[in-house]
Amino acid sequence: MVLTMNNIKISVVIPTYNREDLLRYTLESLRQQTLDKSQFEVVIVDDGGSDNSEAVVQEFADDLNVKYFWQEDHGFRAGKARNVGTAIAVGQYILYIDTGVLLATSTLEEHLRIHQRSSYPTVIIGYVYGFEIDNDLVDKIADVIDYKDVDTTIYHLNQHQALDIRQKQYDELGDNITNWPAPFDILWTCHVSAEREELLKAGLFDEEFNSWGGEDVDLGVRLYLNNNLFTMEKSACSFHWPHKKEVDNHKESSANAAERIHNKYNLWVTSFYGKDLQDEKYSLNKVIKIFKELEGQKARKSKINQRLLERVS
Repeated sequence: MVLTMNNIKISVVIPTYNREDLLRYTLESLRQQTLDKSQFEVVIVDDGGSDNSEAVVQEFADDLNVKYFWQEDHGFRAGKARNVGTAIAVGQYILYIDTGVLLATSTLEEHLRIHQRSSYPTVIIGYVYGFEIDNDLVDKIADVIDYKDVDTTIYHLNQHQALDIRQKQYDELGDNITNWPAPFDILWTCHVSAEREELLKAGLFDEEFNSWGGEDVDLGVRLYLNNNLFTMEKSACSFHWPHKKEVDNHKESSANAAERIHNKYNLWVTSFYGKDLQDEKYSLNKVIKIFKELEGQKARKSKINQRLLERVS
C-alpha cells in the first residue's frame, strides 16, 4: 500500500528477531485497526534475524503501509533497531511495540486522539494485558487466546485477571502516573508512544545498552527531563502473547541497568534505585513514596519533641 507522507500521523515501530509467527499476529492486529490506514504506517526493523520475517511482512503489504529493514546481527541491539525505525518513520507520533504485542482494534485511534488533544508533549504508556503473568495463569488462558480477535481476547484476559504486571503499582500509587515522582521507570517499549520530535530531541535510545533492559527507561529519563508529560491510558490497550517465563528473569540485568542509569544522570529520584526496605523489593516509585513518608514522620516527631522541650524550658 503506497500512501503520501502527508497523510501519516502515527508510525508504528517494531523491532523483531526470529519471531515470524508472533510478528504475523502483531501485524494482523494492526490490519484490524479502526484508525484509517492512510493515517499510520508500520516500520519493521529486523535485528539480524534469519527466519521468514520479511516474507511475513510482505503478506500484509496490500493492506498496510509497511516498511521492512534488516540490520546485521551483532548481538542484542534493540535500541539500535528502534533508532533505525524512528529515523525511517515519517509520522508525527511514534508508537513502539514489541513483536508479540497485539493492539486492541481502537488502540491506534486512542493514541492519536490523546496526543492531538494534549497541550504538552506527551508520553503514553499503553496497557498490556497478559504481560509477565505467572506460569500457571499462562496455562489457564491458553484456550481464550485468539490473534484474529484481540478485543474478545482482552475481555477474557481481564476476566481471568491476566493483567499488566504494572497493575500492582497502579493499585498502590494510582493510575495518574503524572503525579508519580519517577514515571519514566515504567516506560517499557513493549507499548509506548511519544512525539517523534521529542524523541529526536532527547537523542533516541542509547545504543550502548546492548543487553536486555534499561535502554527504554534511560530514554524515559531524558524525555522526563525535557518536560514531557507521562500518562498511562488503559483505553490504549493491547495484550502480550502469553509465554512461560524463562529461568533467567533478568534481575541482574535490571539491577545493572538501574545502577548505570543513576550514574549517568545522578538524579535524586534515580538515587533510590537499589534501595531496599527491610529486605523487601519494591518498585522505584514505591520506594520513593515510602522514604518520603518516613522522612515526613521523622519531621513531625522532631517538631513535637521541639515543642515539648520548649514547654519544659
